[in-house]
Parts: sequence; C-alpha cells; structure tokens
Amino acid sequence: MSEKLFNSLKKILGFNVEYVFRSGFWLAVDQVISASLSIGLTVAFANLLPQATYGTYRYVLSIFGMLTITTLPNMNIAVSTYVAKGSEGFLFKALKTRVKWGLIGAVSSFVIGFFYYFSGAQELGLAFIMIGVFIPVMDSFNIYEAFLTGKKLFKAQAIRMVSVRIISALSLVVALLLSDNLYVILLAFFLPYCVARPIIFAGTVKKFQPNQEINENVISYGKHLSVIQIMNVVINYLDNVLIFHLLGPISLAVYTIAMAPIKKFQQIFSIIPTLALPKFSTTSIENLKKSLLKKMIRIAFISILGIFIYVIVAPLIFKLALPQYQESIFYSQLLSLVLLTLPFSLIYTVFQSHALKKKLYEYNIAIRIIQITLTVTLIPLFGIIGAVWARIAFQLIAAIVLVILFRKSEKKDI
Repeated sequence: MSEKLFNSLKKILGFNVEYVFRSGFWLAVDQVISASLSIGLTVAFANLLPQATYGTYRYVLSIFGMLTITTLPNMNIAVSTYVAKGSEGFLFKALKTRVKWGLIGAVSSFVIGFFYYFSGAQELGLAFIMIGVFIPVMDSFNIYEAFLTGKKLFKAQAIRMVSVRIISALSLVVALLLSDNLYVILLAFFLPYCVARPIIFAGTVKKFQPNQEINENVISYGKHLSVIQIMNVVINYLDNVLIFHLLGPISLAVYTIAMAPIKKFQQIFSIIPTLALPKFSTTSIENLKKSLLKKMIRIAFISILGIFIYVIVAPLIFKLALPQYQESIFYSQLLSLVLLTLPFSLIYTVFQSHALKKKLYEYNIAIRIIQITLTVTLIPLFGIIGAVWARIAFQLIAAIVLVILFRKSEKKDI
C-alpha cells in the first residue's frame, strides 16, 4: 500500500492504519488461519459428533475455562506491558508462578471429577479427573506469546501460534473421524497444546534471549489482573453451565454453534487491542483521552455494516455447513449485535496498559454484578433466548460503563 493511501485511510478511520497493517499483518495471518481452522472444526463437530456428546464436550471445556483462572492468565498482560518498557528478566519467574498456582486448578478439577463420579455421572467424573492433569501446563507456557507481543515481534509470535493451532486442529479432526468417544476427543484437544507449548517456549527463550532487567511490579500486577479476571471468567462461562444443567447438552450444543461465528469475529478484532497494548503503554492517558473515543465510534459504524451483512448471509451459511443446527440461525443473528461493542474494548486495554488497578476493579465489579444478574434471571425464565438477550444486554451496558469511567478519569488517574 502507498503512503498516500495509508494517510487517506487514517483520516477516514482516525487511527494509524499503516501501523496496524505493518505490525498487524502477521497477527492477521494468525487470526485468519485460526478462524478458518475453527470454522472447519465447528463444521466437523456439527456433522461428525452427536449433539449430546458435543454439548457435554463444551460443558467440560467451560468448567476447564473457569479453572484455568488459577494459572493467572492475565500475567501475560503484565508481561507484555513491562516487556514493552524494556523489563524482561522476570519471564521465568512469571512462568513458574503460573504453573504453581495452576496446581490449585488441577486439584479443583480432581475434586469436581470425584464428585460427579460418585454421584453416578461416571463419564463426567472421569473427564474432569483427566483434564485436571493438563491445567497447570496448558495455558501457562503460552507466556511466550506475551513476551513476543511486548517486543513487537509479531511475525515470530504468529508463526508459533499458527503452528500450535494447526497441530491441535489436525489432532481433533483425526479423533472425530475415528471416534465419537468423549475421552478421545478431550485428549486430542489437550495433548497438542501441552506438548507443543513448552517446546516452543524453550525455543523462543533460546532465540530471543530475555535481558536481565527486572521490575518487581510485574508479578504483583499480573496477580492483580488475574484476581480481577476471576469473576469475569466464571461469569463468562456461566451461561454454558446453566444451559447444560437446566436445558441439557443438546441445548448447549445449539447455543454454542450460534455463538461460534460471533466469537470468531471477536477473535479477529482482538488483533487491534493486542497491537494497541505496547503503544498505549508508552502513550499518556491524557493524550489517549483526546482521540480514542472518536476512533472507536468510527470503528463502530463499520461494525454496523458487518452486522447487516452477517444477518443476511447467516441462513445460507448454516444451511450449507451446519444443516443439523438450523435452530441456531436466529440466535446467531441476534448475537451479532454484540459486535457493536467491540471497539470499546480498547478502553479496557488503556486501563491495563497503564496499570490502572482502581479503574479495572471499578469496571469489573460493577459490570459482573450486572452480568450475573441478567444470566441467572433470564436463562431459567426463557431458556436459550434468555441467554442470548443476557449476553447482548451485558455487552452493551459494559461498553457504556467503560466510556463513563474513561471520560470521568480524574487527574490522579492520568
């Protein structure tokens, strides 16, 4: 692209398109490949696996997602933030901290497994005992991604992430073709990550040797961010848990398929906050406050066009690729409304990049109370459509709260 075109797009969209294109190209490659693999896997699951088994599989992964909060996943944000500022000597300590705390999640999974097993649900019981083994390792070793993000080595990061995703996707496809056994599928999902990530971490450290500069705030800040995230993670999976227990695994499969395209759009947009984090870390909040809201509103208008297109093409997509899940079409069309709120996640990235703990706590406490109230009220009353409206309402309210907190930031916050 020419510099003239970059400048024209910058005037229209209000942000540095050239930086996003140059730096984000490899992240975009990762997200495009990831989205393609995910879509392929969704189609494979929908057509090769019974709905009840798929619903159970998603339920197990939802509980796993809740338990991974013990591995302090937001330690990665702290790592990226401080690596961007030149401090890298804490990387091994951050990894060790994540693995150690992850043992709590492992024990919790074993307890849940024994509870289900001795309550008569042997399949679920054995599944949770199995996944407990993977919790300390599965996500902890992806800390190399945060290290590379902080150093703006997006090409190296993308190559590593894509490699892991491809290995995992191939493993799952082979498993689905050979068996519809829950345990086989779970092993096919977890093993590639747990083997590949430690190997890639070791290779990354060897190639891009971290400097010895240590900032003592990193581990503390990572723990703070993860504590803040506890309620977020639990509540984000709460709708899946309630649907599984109140409506059954088939209903959860229908809801999961409806959410799948929307999550892919959210995942692709996540390139922007990822790219923004290092830049926000070195830009004063005072300057960010002068320009960021206008940029987000411009992006939101683009989201409206995307929603309109998706609502039109969704029936055709489901008819061709997901014929067993026609019931999911209407839910998915409604859920596309959450795409309006994507740009406002940049405000949260500002709070993270400048370690504004007070703002992070204020936002998360307020919004999670609202989310849990909507979820536990609407799902028992209205079923799947209740889960859909709860998620839409929560996302819209969350965007409003972020804007209010951002605009009302006091002098001491900046």
